[in-house]
Amino acid sequence: MNNEFGFVPKILLCGDEADFFSRVGERPFKIIGHAKISDKNFDFVKDGKIFFDGKLQDLPALTKFLQSGAVDYFVFTSLFDFAAFRNNAYKRGWLSSQVVTLDEFKVTPPDFLYDVNADIRLLPYLKNSGVKTLLDVDAYFARGRLFTKFGNDFTEIDAVSEKNLPPITENFYTHIYKNLAQVGLKHYDAALIIEREPAAFESMLALLENFSDVIITFARKGSELEKYIFDTADNFKKVLGLRGGAVDWYLLTRQEPPENFCIYVVTHKKVELDTLPEGYEIIHAGREGKEDLGYLGDDTGENISRLNLYINELTALYWVWKNISNTVVGLAHYRRFFTESNSGKFSYEKILTKDAALKILESYDIIVSETYHGGLTQREFVANDCSKELATFGELILKKHLLQAQPDYLDAFEFVMNSTSLYKCNMFVTRKNIFEAYCKWLFSFLIDATEEAVQKADLENRSWSPRRLMSFLGERMLTVWLMKNRLRIKELKIMQVDGL
Repeated sequence: MNNEFGFVPKILLCGDEADFFSRVGERPFKIIGHAKISDKNFDFVKDGKIFFDGKLQDLPALTKFLQSGAVDYFVFTSLFDFAAFRNNAYKRGWLSSQVVTLDEFKVTPPDFLYDVNADIRLLPYLKNSGVKTLLDVDAYFARGRLFTKFGNDFTEIDAVSEKNLPPITENFYTHIYKNLAQVGLKHYDAALIIEREPAAFESMLALLENFSDVIITFARKGSELEKYIFDTADNFKKVLGLRGGAVDWYLLTRQEPPENFCIYVVTHKKVELDTLPEGYEIIHAGREGKEDLGYLGDDTGENISRLNLYINELTALYWVWKNISNTVVGLAHYRRFFTESNSGKFSYEKILTKDAALKILESYDIIVSETYHGGLTQREFVANDCSKELATFGELILKKHLLQAQPDYLDAFEFVMNSTSLYKCNMFVTRKNIFEAYCKWLFSFLIDATEEAVQKADLENRSWSPRRLMSFLGERMLTVWLMKNRLRIKELKIMQVDGL
């Protein structure tokens, strides 16, 4: 029996123990006590008393016992006794989803304590707290007893489940993924995980670092996880508890790491720029064999500076990926900068600031240029710059290497090349995990494709524009990649620096 979460339910048993063992099946459990609802001296229906924990006690005492964490399920082997208890407990104003028949216990989740009242507490909170997107990492809701979100259409919930889920779960879930890898780079307002032992919980916190800054989980009272949350509360920016019932929900907001922010301004020549905003740094692309202009260069450490003649600013992008570790990274040009201003006229005061970029990235995953809608397809644009024959040749080479390294992107590539829309200039601002994922994807095929094109098309000896064949194709790749990844995209205008 798979019990990776370390949950062994504690049972208060009403009925014959031999009957229980013969029928319970293969699942972990621990009987911690026995109960009776009647004998020759008392009757629960008449007296409201129940015998458990070694003595005759009333219903409030049982309620307190169930909610204390001392027991997880109160299991009845007799349907007759169960009906008598539940019906009269309900009349006395009390009902608990912890009270179950043996058959019900057998189908409860084997790896966590399920309490339908916990769901009923959580769902309205999600709506009222403004949690718009939630990743249900363990398909918690699908294993519960609810069929709807109780009118909470405000929260979009995705699930991760290796097993096929019943169609009714579509009432809860927008998307169902087989594993976290399929979720990709999508970011959520919160991620929900079930109770785990502390070591496994810490591992899951680390695994979900790039998926959400808020982790929602529950812990049984007195459990190891509850103790861990209390002991490590200072490690979180915020800990919020939704208390009540047999389990308590906890919403844990991660501490924000110190920001290491930089937008790299690519140049190939000495430029007279006034003071750039905080967080901007000029980088000399293609510095190998050239005069040192006094800027950061792309020819140190691991680099492809030698290919700058053919892929331009992408050699600087490669260098940043391989040699710098920024928590937030972006790319701009010495002549082009992002701006939130609606005015097209350039001024340094209108350049996107670090604070403004970080504010945007609280709600979005990546900042890119405002979509360019031209009258030509991307294939036609490249042909106009390089000649139709050379563009076709370069595209065939790129597609060959794309098919070898990233075959799932071929359809997206064809779509973009036939489209009149584009995110231009290789300009973006995003967080580290997305930046690294994009660069890993892009350079898995672009370097090999460029080297083959240089050799077979003699690009070195061509004029300026045809020589940049792979640069023109490479510029289209950000749009191709975004087509296949579920990212929240923010488009900003680009300002052109006067006179450059």
